Amino acid sequence: MKRLSSILVCLFAASLLFAEDSSEKIVIDVEKAVEYANNYSRAIKSASIDVDSKSDARNHVLNAFLPDVSFSGTIAKPNEPEEIKAEYYSAIGSAQISLSWGLSIIEKVKKANRDYEAGVLSFEMAIRQNTRDVKKLFYHLLLQQKSLENDRKTLETTKARYESTEKSYRSGNAPRFDVLQSRVTYQNMKRDVDNAEIALERQKREFAVVLGLSPEAKIELSGSLETEIVELDKAKLLETYSAYASDIRSLELQIESLDAQRRGLNYDSWTPTLSFNYATKQTMTGLDKNWLDGANWSDKGSASLSLTWNFTNALPFSNNRIKYHDLERQQEQLKLKLAQKKDDISLDSAKLFDELETSSRALDSCRENIKLAEESYDLVNRAYRAGSAELIEVRDAEAELNKSRLAEQSELYTYICALIDLEYMLDLPKDRKER
Repeated sequence: MKRLSSILVCLFAASLLFAEDSSEKIVIDVEKAVEYANNYSRAIKSASIDVDSKSDARNHVLNAFLPDVSFSGTIAKPNEPEEIKAEYYSAIGSAQISLSWGLSIIEKVKKANRDYEAGVLSFEMAIRQNTRDVKKLFYHLLLQQKSLENDRKTLETTKARYESTEKSYRSGNAPRFDVLQSRVTYQNMKRDVDNAEIALERQKREFAVVLGLSPEAKIELSGSLETEIVELDKAKLLETYSAYASDIRSLELQIESLDAQRRGLNYDSWTPTLSFNYATKQTMTGLDKNWLDGANWSDKGSASLSLTWNFTNALPFSNNRIKYHDLERQQEQLKLKLAQKKDDISLDSAKLFDELETSSRALDSCRENIKLAEESYDLVNRAYRAGSAELIEVRDAEAELNKSRLAEQSELYTYICALIDLEYMLDLPKDRKER
């Protein structure tokens, strides 16, 4: 009984410890978020498995040069006579080695190498895409936090306005209509803030799952949207770093893989296959004879070397030629996709650089508005201290200042996302990103 009590106490203590640990907040900055996501992302794990599969296919493609080897053993008896005697039974042991070579094996090796290279490239692209998406999610949550902080301050101002109006009404200086209207405004704002808080917590749980953490994990974001405006030389960047280089190379590898398949099918259609076959068939009639005496065994095997051409594969309606034309159409589709991707380079790069330029100018405007809002707030605040302004006027000026600052944060988010997209498009190395 004492042992059971001790066990229960230990389990209870462990459960309390676990609960305490699970309630602890996990502080995450953008780099840590990317590290978590890249380590636990299901998409990256799937791409890694695909690379392993293609690596095995490449490493074992030369197995086609290995011969097929088989062994068999048989005890046989003719139907007549029906007597069961050892002298009527025959022992047969056979071994066979066969090997076929065709020129198509050359193209199979090329295809396996192209597929492996494409798999590695897809894995690298999955990491880059995951990094881009996680960064944008992280900064989006930061913006949501800033927006919620601003909404809370606005709610405080709205509440102060309502209380001021109610006070004026009680003193006979405001109609009841103004009180009701300010109260409705406050309640609506309070509901919106409550909903925003719930939405932010839900988004944090979803973000935790993206990072490979438990949905119950309490994450706290560490970071800022503040960033410096960088001067970008569009022509030099596009000259140094090819836009969509990985996407284009991936399409080229797919085209090369299909091309190798097509050539392999042509080899199967128009060239013969060289086959070598060796078989030994040792037979002994009469099981009562000495099995170890070689004179009792006879070899009925053979060896052959032959060239074989499959005429059916050359027919226009054969499965071989149908598959060839199907691959041909797939290749044409990929070539069109490649041409479209190359055309997208100039359009997408111009769009990103335009977004960065527009956002940069908008940030200048936002910062000018912040200066004006700060000056307005200071004037109203001084007037309030001098007794020539109401508290509600100070609150309104503060709310306008908060809105100006939030507008700047929103524009910073737009600018950061455009930079992240540019890094992804040009596949900039880490040292270049930092510069």
